[in-house]
Amino acid sequence: MADGANIEIRSARADEMAELRRLTGYAFANNDEPGTEPDPDPLQPEQTYCAFAGARMVASSGAFDFQMRMNGREMVADGVTMVSCDPGYRRRGLVRQLMEGLLQRARDRDVPLAVLWASMGAIYQRFGYGLATTQVSYEIPLRFLEFQFGERPEGEVRLLPKDEALPLLESVYERFAQPGNGLLRRGELFWNLMLKRSDGQHTWIAVYFDPGGEARGYCLYRTRFDPALFPESSQILQVFDFVWLDISAYRGLWHYLGSHDLVQTIRFDYVAEDDPAPGLLLEPRMLRRKTWDGVWMRVVDAATALAGRGYDLEGEAVIEVVDDGLCPWNNGCYRLTVDDGTAAVEKLGASASPDLAVKPDGLASLLSGHSRPSDLARMGRIAVPDPGREAVLDALFSTRRRPHCPNMF
Repeated sequence: MADGANIEIRSARADEMAELRRLTGYAFANNDEPGTEPDPDPLQPEQTYCAFAGARMVASSGAFDFQMRMNGREMVADGVTMVSCDPGYRRRGLVRQLMEGLLQRARDRDVPLAVLWASMGAIYQRFGYGLATTQVSYEIPLRFLEFQFGERPEGEVRLLPKDEALPLLESVYERFAQPGNGLLRRGELFWNLMLKRSDGQHTWIAVYFDPGGEARGYCLYRTRFDPALFPESSQILQVFDFVWLDISAYRGLWHYLGSHDLVQTIRFDYVAEDDPAPGLLLEPRMLRRKTWDGVWMRVVDAATALAGRGYDLEGEAVIEVVDDGLCPWNNGCYRLTVDDGTAAVEKLGASASPDLAVKPDGLASLLSGHSRPSDLARMGRIAVPDPGREAVLDALFSTRRRPHCPNMF
């Protein structure tokens, strides 16, 4: 119940999925009309969790079944999505009921993490979500695309059709993601959605091959004509997936993109925070780099999440989770021991002395590698009784790559 209203909370039925799309479309100002042959719906009815006033859907949510790399180790995660509420039913606690229900459902299914892209970060911090990735974008005028040093790579870039390119994309992405942090596993449906025509624009696939003919990188992008730029170079090129296995592939793809003479500006979306471009370009300020929040994470099962992510150094720490009101089973102290790349976690009694104490939102930033323990301590997000331990904790929770998720969901 919410405010005495006759509200039912349940999964949507198959015949109610169109109403879910209508409700979320209104919330996010999506005015697209359904096509004559609609795309397969990636969200299944059993993955939804909605509120109904009688027969009418008034609030919605759902969770994809994801596998996410956590510093080289794969973990299952719920990809929370489609959260919306009819304006006439807001401020009644419906979204809170849905979010709490999704957390309980994740626990029941042994899913230790929930992740989402936030329309407003303030909404989800109330539910213990912490920042897990930071996304970057570039908007570089083509004339400034020049490297500081080095020759053009000897390989070549080929523009390929989907059927020929897809096996190469899958192979390169899998190798790229293997040691990664925050990257999602992409199945057939995921790839089809990424490669489809969008907003009337074709998705182009450029693959870099090294001198031996091996695919070592690729980028997905779209181009559009902008009459406001005419009569000068009047196109915008927008890159939304850029994957590379070595610096030759990285540079080769940049050189290829810079060869589009009718393009005025190249825009890169979903760039990793540790992308090398600022250290390579002759005029790095012309990247016009912007940063903002990326994926937010909620730790559903602290013990499983601590044990499941990858660690590169051996060590031991006692972590205390405090003030987790929505997932109270997380509260308490855990001894994390990493030995020869394998992590073991033991829940301790009330008399344990923690190396750090953290709330659920800070735990998410800690586990993902988004923020070091010493940074979180300076922010006041965690308590470290012995500041001399901060460097050891920083090393233990370090990640080989900055957390990065280039897929909106």
